[in-house]
Amino acid sequence: MISFVHAADLHLDSPFAGLGEVDAQLADLLKSATFQAFENVIELCMKRSADFLLVAGDVYDGADRSLRAQLAFRDGLRKLSEAGIRSFIAHGNHDPLDGWASSLQWPEGTHVFGGREVESVLFERDGDPCAIVHGISFPRRQIKANLARRFKPSKSPVPQIGLLHCNVGGDTGHEDWAPCTLGDLAGAGLDYWALGHVHSRNVLSADNPTVVYPGNTQGRHVNESGDRGCFFVEVSAEKQVRTEFVPTDAVRWANEEISIESIDTDEKLLRALEESVRGIQASAGQRPCVCRLTLSGRGPLHKTLQRPGYAEDLLEQLREYGRDLTPAVWVDRIAVQTRPSVDIASRRQSQDIVGDLLGLVADYRENPDRRSELPDLLRTLYEHRLCRKYLDVPGEEQMLSLLEEAESLCLDRLVEEDS
Repeated sequence: MISFVHAADLHLDSPFAGLGEVDAQLADLLKSATFQAFENVIELCMKRSADFLLVAGDVYDGADRSLRAQLAFRDGLRKLSEAGIRSFIAHGNHDPLDGWASSLQWPEGTHVFGGREVESVLFERDGDPCAIVHGISFPRRQIKANLARRFKPSKSPVPQIGLLHCNVGGDTGHEDWAPCTLGDLAGAGLDYWALGHVHSRNVLSADNPTVVYPGNTQGRHVNESGDRGCFFVEVSAEKQVRTEFVPTDAVRWANEEISIESIDTDEKLLRALEESVRGIQASAGQRPCVCRLTLSGRGPLHKTLQRPGYAEDLLEQLREYGRDLTPAVWVDRIAVQTRPSVDIASRRQSQDIVGDLLGLVADYRENPDRRSELPDLLRTLYEHRLCRKYLDVPGEEQMLSLLEEAESLCLDRLVEEDS
């Protein structure tokens, strides 16, 4: 049995994006969050007595990596070295080999893969071969070649691991560097693929081979919400793989949506928002949180929320509430996306343009035969030469969503709020 920790996308010293004002204590936490997340990775390796650590690219946030980040990374690997734990590092598009690097000396037992060709490194325990790690780094930021096709298994019967920063299947949320397919990875003949680049964790294949994106170790903005971390992996001599996700984030991001449909007083609204903040705190595993709240739906408080300064006062009240929690929750923003309160069932019966509109939408929503006419009606737009590169004719689920949105937008413009 061998065990290792698979991490990626540390982005050490990365600034937190999209934040407005924050209090001084939170600012300090955010400044150190990527470093603390890496320390948590190191502690996991030592606590579980892992054989080695794999880092699949983007150790640093930029090619001109800060000295602070390099020192922190070197010191973490030194702790592992002193504990007899090896480290294997591949660089990615954010920290390619042609970026600036200090002249720091890496600890014994650390292997940084080069960028010219795939290297294969034997891991031994007490002189016995236990695993082979194959890897390659990005020599420069923009790599358009399919690096996965360069990996070949060694003849040794021990478990074989690929370490690669890449984009599998053209993930549209990330730049398409080192593109490859799951078939390319499966065809390489390795047992485990330790991938990096995509910041959301994803087990692309559970076995034969096991292919894993661990995601980044620390969320850095509102779109990287939820738990972030790495994988602890065990591989038996028979090449059976067991994976376990372990959170490492020091500060957690959260998004929460609260509907005002059943809220009719300011007091109830404040209680609902405070309850949401407490729920975010409870789910964060004793970590401080940064959250954004969205008020949505139709309800009688819509007009109140439009009053000048009301949402700002609400935000300040919630910030004070969140500061007093332990650990604290910082409410970064309250987005108001509510709409006027309308009795749709009653309006649908009215003998006017509003009733006709709501009846038509209901017919499309409830009658699949009528709904099948909509793609043809929209085809002129979706297949226009200026649009077809960016738009696909909507499918069934998207069409229902568009109908709902169209109904709401029309009501906002045609109907006064019900009293």
